[in-house]
Amino acid sequence: MIRLKLITLSGMRIDKDVYEVMIPTKAGEIAVYGGHAPLIGVLSYGIIHVREEKSVKDADRHATAVFGGTIKVLDNELIILADEVEDLENLREDEITKALERAKSLKKLAKDQVSLEHAQEMIDRQTVRLQLSGLKRRHRSKRN
Repeated sequence: MIRLKLITLSGMRIDKDVYEVMIPTKAGEIAVYGGHAPLIGVLSYGIIHVREEKSVKDADRHATAVFGGTIKVLDNELIILADEVEDLENLREDEITKALERAKSLKKLAKDQVSLEHAQEMIDRQTVRLQLSGLKRRHRSKRN
């Protein structure tokens, strides 16, 4: 087990012992378990998957979207300082799809590097939200 602390600007979101955490980093997705080597990294846009116990199936892991930040692993503790997070409960796939289409339109209309990067960030954000929404839909269909 490893102690997971997920902290945002609004405070502590998670503070508990877990079996495994899958984390999107700038270097790629990594898995962190108890006894992990010390590590400092940059959190990228993506989904954090938390397996609370070894017996939890992939489809039943807790998923949270993250949008940037840093991670630190030291002394059997994983601290994730996330710029922003979003949970499954707040997502509406139709709204996300519309926002993604607007972001793609903005990218096509971008006339400078700053506008292009802003549009790409919006696309990346909505893509992660859409992935998380898909997990919500699949999880709900397995229950029925």
